[in-house]
Amino acid sequence: MRTYKASNIILVASTCYSGKPDWVKLQLGTLDCEHSNTPYKKNSECILNDTLPCNSLVKLLSDNFVPTEHIAMLQIDIEGYEYILLDGMLKEMPDESLPPVIHFEKKVMHHQDKMHPLRNRTSRLDHTKELLSSRGYHLFDEAEDYLALRLDSNT
Repeated sequence: MRTYKASNIILVASTCYSGKPDWVKLQLGTLDCEHSNTPYKKNSECILNDTLPCNSLVKLLSDNFVPTEHIAMLQIDIEGYEYILLDGMLKEMPDESLPPVIHFEKKVMHHQDKMHPLRNRTSRLDHTKELLSSRGYHLFDEAEDYLALRLDSNT
């Protein structure tokens, strides 16, 4: 069983987001306050920085009695940390339980590589693509996202 350290979640509020939906005004779920300021080129105030417990996707599903065998599609958008979730999931799930479709955002991974490079200098996206390919997924670049299809469970 892998151990996951807690991560910080940051709540951001700013007047520069007036007229925007609440999810834009209160960037609840961001892990990087600096990145939240990027789209609007203005300073936001990080009004809450709190530690959250982390666990693997497989454990989360198990704790909530969700069988992994019936997941048809997995959509992931976790601000450049997709590679961590996928790394754990692909190591813990047997082939027959892997979802046939995984869709994930890649644009923030590039930003994270610039701001916080991985120790081994591998890019987050390259690491993710290698992981998915090694488990039989075919990858399709969709500009800001990637689509990973597992067409045949025997690949």
